Amino acid sequence: MSSLSIRANITFVKSQWRFLLFGLLLAFFSSPGQTFFISLFSAQIRSELQLSHGDFGMIYAAGTLVSAAVIIFLGRLVDVIKLKTISLIIVVSLAMAAAFFSLISSMLTLALGIFFLRLTGQGMMSHLYTTAMSRRYIAERGRAVAIATQGHPLSEVIMPALILFLLLSVEWRQAWQITSLLVLVIMVPACLLLSGRQEGQDGGGVTDLATGRDGQHWTSSEVVLQWRFILLAGLVLAPAFTSTGLFFHQIYFAQTKGISLLIWTSGYPVYAICSIFGSLIGGIMVDRFSAIRLASPAVMALSLPVLLLGWIAPAHLIWVYFAVFGLAQGAVYAVVTPIWAELYGSRHLGSIKAIMHAMMVSASALSPAVIGLMIDAGYSLGQTLLVLGAFPILAGLLGIIGTRPSRPKTQPS
Repeated sequence: MSSLSIRANITFVKSQWRFLLFGLLLAFFSSPGQTFFISLFSAQIRSELQLSHGDFGMIYAAGTLVSAAVIIFLGRLVDVIKLKTISLIIVVSLAMAAAFFSLISSMLTLALGIFFLRLTGQGMMSHLYTTAMSRRYIAERGRAVAIATQGHPLSEVIMPALILFLLLSVEWRQAWQITSLLVLVIMVPACLLLSGRQEGQDGGGVTDLATGRDGQHWTSSEVVLQWRFILLAGLVLAPAFTSTGLFFHQIYFAQTKGISLLIWTSGYPVYAICSIFGSLIGGIMVDRFSAIRLASPAVMALSLPVLLLGWIAPAHLIWVYFAVFGLAQGAVYAVVTPIWAELYGSRHLGSIKAIMHAMMVSASALSPAVIGLMIDAGYSLGQTLLVLGAFPILAGLLGIIGTRPSRPKTQPS
């Protein structure tokens, strides 16, 4: 990276730090609805409700899939409600979901609790910040998304430590109540103080809109009915399927490779650091070359950590695996997120991204089940990894075809 580029990035952050911090905080506090956070309470929940691992997994998948369906409809709200208002609604809803989760007492309330958390946290909170960043910025869109995305690895480092500390002194239900208060105390002022427009933002939010590549604004129904939708769907489905499969079944992979849990988990910090670098580099590359050109190769790169996982011997290359995984995963999120605004414009971006987000959540819910069934059926490690590694390559190849220019719409909206 040239010194001129570095100075430009520093200038961008200095001038836009308020809104960038707003996006980062939204990503950070989506954590109560993320898998890594909820799984911290798995033992206590299963013990109190007398659930097996399979029972809990099925309830979790069901709640996640229903939330994915609902967000298709709720996601459109970011197109019609002012950012400050919709952000406050989502933040308060997430806090209420966390408070409700502290009261679960049956399989039904557990399912409802997971649904509310996944919908408000992993769903709407993440959907909101990516849409806001994509809409407020044009020339710096990639960098803005990449910077806000850092809230995810930061939460993956900070929040587990915080929860483990709380569980040393309070009961697990109280930890959820404290989480609810924490979301309100930090995010309500953030929404009020950091969500306003700033000088230097070349995207106009909901009122001053950037068109897509063909100079038009596409609606969500037009996107779904266009021929390229099936080809581009893999850019969303493949990363979620492969990454979730690698994480959810990582204990199986470690045991199969003969790697101790201690050595395996030592790669987590490497993954987090490389994920940050991957997303920042991806964001810079998007601003220079466009997401349309980079999305497909970035998704295909997710096959590399799968290939490494098949090669590594006990204790060898484990950090290399996590480093490549982190770089690829960070780059994919930063590169794929802006592509919808580049292709279809920003007027209906919220509803378009809601569909993509629902697809991503569905893939992340199905991956553990599909790979788990393959493991139970006796498929070898190589066959399992073949499925995880081939999906990104196929998705990338179809994406290259899907991002080719097409004729302008005859009836633009």
